[in-house]
Amino acid sequence: MIHMLSRFDLTPGSEFSKFQEVYFLFVDQLRGKGLVESAGSIGRRTDDTPMDTDTKTAPEYYAIMSFKDRTQLDEAYEYILQANKNQDDMRTHKMIQLSVANPVFTCWQDLA
Repeated sequence: MIHMLSRFDLTPGSEFSKFQEVYFLFVDQLRGKGLVESAGSIGRRTDDTPMDTDTKTAPEYYAIMSFKDRTQLDEAYEYILQANKNQDDMRTHKMIQLSVANPVFTCWQDLA
């Protein structure tokens, strides 16, 4: 499995509940096309613990998507890249992009 961690803040005026609704519509769209295996819930940073040591770069929200392999990950990326050219195909992704600030994406692959 390959996983992608999305780290981000929401833009001023964006409502979390609306963002969450659109995010899961987007995940369902990818899942329906066989482009993602799973996606966890959206998490909010807990920075009032000594276990959280990122004092400089940590955003407020986190989400993880999982892909069965590199091929599926690359196909998902290509689909998003191509579909972004057609507003109707990626309306949910465009809505997510408008709500997200300072996104950072990190991918890793399970070793066992």
